[in-house]
Amino acid sequence: MTSPAEHALPPLHVEFDTDEACPIAFGGDSSVVLYFASWAFSLRFGAQHELAKAASRIETLHKVALRPLLRYADRRVEDEADRRELQRMWQDPAALADCCRAVAAATTAGDRQLNELLEGYEDLAPRLGELAAMCDWAAAQDAHVRLSFDLGEPGPPVTGD
Repeated sequence: MTSPAEHALPPLHVEFDTDEACPIAFGGDSSVVLYFASWAFSLRFGAQHELAKAASRIETLHKVALRPLLRYADRRVEDEADRRELQRMWQDPAALADCCRAVAAATTAGDRQLNELLEGYEDLAPRLGELAAMCDWAAAQDAHVRLSFDLGEPGPPVTGD
């Protein structure tokens, strides 16, 4: 099994198009959400990782549309195409909140096979719950949400707002 700690993925960044700061934060390492989303995205390419298999099971057996969770981009903008892609990632926070809650609920639905696939990723459901709460806050602010990550060298990202 491969865990987020073994592959140091950058943490997930959650942004809102409002001047107010979100009062909700992740209670732990957010990379588990990015890790899950990345493997879920790779399903279309035939990925066989346990998180890809878990995502497939969540989509098919638990009938959860993962699309809102798969809308994320690299925060490092190197050209106009990167800037457009990052701008395209803004989304409705209610849809993302619903997706996060549905995935978290699937993890506690008593699905033995899913639980086996998610062994070692026990922080996924709590982080998804926190992301859902952030999205609820954004919806109350009439704001949009954007998920991104940073694969670049340490330093301030160019976000392309």
